[in-house]
Amino acid sequence: MKTQVIALGATLLLAAPFATPALADPTGFISIGAGPAGTEIDTGSDTFNLDGYALEALLSGSIMLTPVLGIQGDVQFTSRTLDDSGDDITTNSFDGALHGFYREADKFLVGGFVQIGRDDLSYNSASEGTIDRAYVGGEAQVYFDNLTLYGQAGMQQFDLSSNSPTSIGLNGWFANAEVRYFLTPNLRIEARAGFNTLDFEILSATFDTVTIGAGVEYKLESLPISLFAKYDYSTTSAEALMSDDATVGNHRFLVGARFALGEDSLLDRDRSGAPLRPVQGGNGFLETFSGF
Repeated sequence: MKTQVIALGATLLLAAPFATPALADPTGFISIGAGPAGTEIDTGSDTFNLDGYALEALLSGSIMLTPVLGIQGDVQFTSRTLDDSGDDITTNSFDGALHGFYREADKFLVGGFVQIGRDDLSYNSASEGTIDRAYVGGEAQVYFDNLTLYGQAGMQQFDLSSNSPTSIGLNGWFANAEVRYFLTPNLRIEARAGFNTLDFEILSATFDTVTIGAGVEYKLESLPISLFAKYDYSTTSAEALMSDDATVGNHRFLVGARFALGEDSLLDRDRSGAPLRPVQGGNGFLETFSGF
């Protein structure tokens, strides 16, 4: 039943921005990227590394229902495969998000969102379980000429299931911040940081995750195509689970392309298109150790 609800929710989120009558035409983009990825596991007494690769595909669409009220939908797929001495640890993640917002052009945007996601974990192609994720929160953007400030915060819930009918629930909160600067209308650089926490009451454990990232994007002149590169790093600590010093660090470097619909420039997307992001969730401990 849970799988059917998630599938239905993702379908509705994908269709919403393009199926609603509105004053303006829909805008959006399709993004595809790939690159190297890795994980560093530090137990406090030993450290080892796993290397691999990551993929990401994102479809985002936005439409204005009135001159100031709009919605945006996102559907995202990410994948990471790590090499463990010849064995593959793979995490495939599916997410759908729906944002509702109030926007005054060239001034600010404020709104809220809901998001559901699932991580499928496998070891050498054999399923090791799933992590169902849910988020609800608020977000805002403020515009200063070529500068955009973006903040996002809310509550999150994870349900971890192995190959059994029972599941383990974790609850917590998250907060993300991003700065975007447009060197030209078609050349953007960005930096971001975030923090999220999950409480594992059964083991009296707390997972704290810190994320940082940076990226650059350039839109080709007279073409609806832009090229991008970005780097993301996260570190998760597990208090009371193994030891206070136990951490898992994840990183990835992606390069790719975005194909735009109804956008004149990257600055136009930021101020009047689909500028919002799905929550980049996940937990280093759950994603890594559930795959063993």
